[in-house]
Amino acid sequence: MPLSRPQTRAFVLVLVVLMLGLSVLATVMITRGWSNETVQEQVEQQESERRQAMPRLNPDAEADAE
Repeated sequence: MPLSRPQTRAFVLVLVVLMLGLSVLATVMITRGWSNETVQEQVEQQESERRQAMPRLNPDAEADAE
């Protein structure tokens, strides 16, 4: 049985509000993730540890060794 016109409008309104809310949430999460200095420092530290653990795969380490 099809929905009545007011029910259809209410359903569409709920879907639109839900999608807008999710897009705002995603935007906030992405923006805060990029500006989070603690996370960036942790990533940089992990990258430097990885480079030290595998000096053969790092071209900079080979140049420094010569």
